[in-house]
Amino acid sequence: MKLGNSQRGRSILITIIVVGLFAYTIFIGIKLAPEYMQFYSIKSSIDGLAQEMGSREINKSQFEDLMGRRLGINYIDLSDLSMSNNGCPCSKESVYIYNKQKTDVQVGIKYQKLVPLIANVDVVLKFEHTKTVVPPSLK
Repeated sequence: MKLGNSQRGRSILITIIVVGLFAYTIFIGIKLAPEYMQFYSIKSSIDGLAQEMGSREINKSQFEDLMGRRLGINYIDLSDLSMSNNGCPCSKESVYIYNKQKTDVQVGIKYQKLVPLIANVDVVLKFEHTKTVVPPSLK
């Protein structure tokens, strides 16, 4: 019986392909992780502001001002966040969400981020987070 010929290991080509795919996955993770960390920072700011809105009445301009301050504390600029469908920067009205209804108020943020990967290959990340708040005057 010849067992030596039937048992073979991985070839060097398969090993290079596996290592290359692993390295590319790590590369993409390194490029996209800061954007997701920034989004979770923004999300916690919105949750904190929504909790504050549960104890006092805040109108749209106050919401935009307070959100701008909270983003400024985390060194986040709206010009870095906002991007319209054609890639141009948007105004804060298209980034902040403030919908006042009869029984509650929805506050949040919605933006797109363009992240360059390799050469002319980019990734568009879309982020949105809303929180529903019942103001004290409507409780």
